[in-house]
Amino acid sequence: MIRWRPADSLPRLGLAALAAAAGALVPGVALAASPDFLSPGGPPDSRIVMIWDVFLIVAVVVLVGVGGAVLYAAIRFRRRSPDEMPAQIHGIARLEIAWTVIPLIILLGLFALNVVNVQYLRHGPSPASAAGRRGVDIGVVGRQFYWTFDYPNGKASIATLTIPVGVPVYLRTRSLDVIHGFWVPQLGAKIDALPGIVNHAFIEASRPGTFRGQCYEFCGVGHAQMLITVKAVSMAQYRATIAHLPSAASTGT
Repeated sequence: MIRWRPADSLPRLGLAALAAAAGALVPGVALAASPDFLSPGGPPDSRIVMIWDVFLIVAVVVLVGVGGAVLYAAIRFRRRSPDEMPAQIHGIARLEIAWTVIPLIILLGLFALNVVNVQYLRHGPSPASAAGRRGVDIGVVGRQFYWTFDYPNGKASIATLTIPVGVPVYLRTRSLDVIHGFWVPQLGAKIDALPGIVNHAFIEASRPGTFRGQCYEFCGVGHAQMLITVKAVSMAQYRATIAHLPSAASTGT
């Protein structure tokens, strides 16, 4: 019969713990190098982060409040001896109204926050506004396994999208084969590119820079390489860049 001895197992347990810790750290390192939607690059993502912060704060307050109430009740009304019967409370009308009305107000407030912002996040500034009138329309075409971008002047680029800073960019997304997903976290857009259907999204950069994204719908063996690079430049640089691109017909879009 084999007997288990704790001393013999300690090295193995130590190795298992180190392996588990390494496994936990690897995703963390990979995530740290990924685009971070909590570091906004433009107005759409700033709105998303604001909504995220509000929901997080409300969730923490509810967690602390409910958890604190449960903990208080468990301590305050605990049985102190086997023969003791804790005090029984059969209902307090005001308390029951409060814990019905207050959550309802919170939920309605969060719902209103989403309703107010979702139209902007989906479609951008109103076309009647000054910002909406100066927007740029760009076509986005997904295919296995790269993206092409069609500009208003009939030119196109592959994998890298150039946009002007401080200008709403309205995207028309579609796919030539399977479902793809266009997402540049710091610029806010997350939209499906569907075969036979034109979808719409909106992005905007508030500062010059390079922003990274990726197809978020598993679309085949090359999915991991279906990357997106967005370069936000001045309007003059944007016009100069797209003027020297090849025609959209040469990219097969």
